[in-house]
Amino acid sequence: MPLKQRISLKDLSAVAASRTVIINCPIGPRYHYINIAHGYASGTNTIAAAATNIAEVRLKLNNRVQWKLTGTQLRDRNLLNGTAFDAVAGEVPNTAPGVSFPLFFAEPWRKDIATQDALAMPTGGGFIKTCQIEIDLGAASTPTIQAWAMVDSVVFDKAQMIKKVLPQGINAGGTKFDFTLNEQDGFLTQISLYPDSGGSNALTPVTLRKGGLILHELTGAMNKALLTQSQMTPAASGRTANIYDIILDSDDTIGSALPLDSSRDVSLTIEAGGAMSGTITAIVERIGFPE
Repeated sequence: MPLKQRISLKDLSAVAASRTVIINCPIGPRYHYINIAHGYASGTNTIAAAATNIAEVRLKLNNRVQWKLTGTQLRDRNLLNGTAFDAVAGEVPNTAPGVSFPLFFAEPWRKDIATQDALAMPTGGGFIKTCQIEIDLGAASTPTIQAWAMVDSVVFDKAQMIKKVLPQGINAGGTKFDFTLNEQDGFLTQISLYPDSGGSNALTPVTLRKGGLILHELTGAMNKALLTQSQMTPAASGRTANIYDIILDSDDTIGSALPLDSSRDVSLTIEAGGAMSGTITAIVERIGFPE
């Protein structure tokens, strides 16, 4: 097993309220995760408020976005996989260094060590020229950002697949509608659906199909039971209410991810007890080569 190192990420732009902070990450290491600590001098002194003050965080490789989440969505993602992956108990934004928000590339919640490390993000071998984290900050005064990473020195002689985490906006309407995913390559592992912005309806049931084959057809209660039995925490304290998480590799096997192709035949049927309106945000996770 390669030796892991903990390194500080010191090459970052000036930190100021309502500005974008850019963290330049060294090229060469393989990144297991990057931890961002965010604090501020005045404002609501809670973890949730610190997450809200991160309007958006983006991971870019070769100037192309691979991850894009709000601070709250990032926290929701981590909490789904266990409360141990939330901010460390006692960390609050008004106490230095602030609240920790990890971006997990390797996935430490998996049970098998080799599988945990399989999606660590390599930047060596000449395939990646730049690696940056961009953080859009809100208006909380006197903000601070610190960052560090867990890395190793593994280098590959060809380009490697990584986990990509990107949002899609879905126009919502009525009590039932269909939606086709945009993604056409890679392997789908997860879709997290937020309640519609107009009516905040709990989504139930949700059906996932590839072609005519139904892969997932569960009510919200059934799905919550499945995730809980898979040792996930979909209803963890601090997590946004009524997210519907479709986890294709809930058996902890990366091979259970769904292959995607140019036929664009992966679709969702989304239902709710009341009329939906506005937008449903879908956070789509897939394994593939960098954008």
